[in-house]
Amino acid sequence: MSRKTTLVLAILLLSSCSRLDALTPELLESAQSKWIASKPESYRLVIEMKGDRVEKEQFEVIVRGGRMETLHRNGSAVAPRSGQDYSMDGLFHMLRQELDLAGNPTLLGAPAGYSAYTMARFDEQSGRLMEYRRTVGGTANSIEIRVLEYQ
Repeated sequence: MSRKTTLVLAILLLSSCSRLDALTPELLESAQSKWIASKPESYRLVIEMKGDRVEKEQFEVIVRGGRMETLHRNGSAVAPRSGQDYSMDGLFHMLRQELDLAGNPTLLGAPAGYSAYTMARFDEQSGRLMEYRRTVGGTANSIEIRVLEYQ
């Protein structure tokens, strides 16, 4: 069995065990539509991000009036920079970018012939993101985002 086939089988096994679905444009659109229809004006969100090329970090976001009001990284307040939106709307934007990158896996460091695999789980009712994972064949460039708290 080739390395590529072994990697694909491992990813399929991992996704079936983790209850994540392959992230497709249709799945993302459906989840985002549910989110737009049900999103509250204010909420608190705690997410954890980790990966092969990123240190494990935790972000706490407070959204009020539909806008990100505060952002804490690993317990410390930070002023968000342009493009650094960890609200649920910001996460949906990031997932769209991830899908675009997965369409050209060489941009993620994959050797020719390898693919990027994007998987996600969304809340059935509200459409909010619960977990996201990207794995890139032929290289160590994975990322995982988990929503730890949502209130």
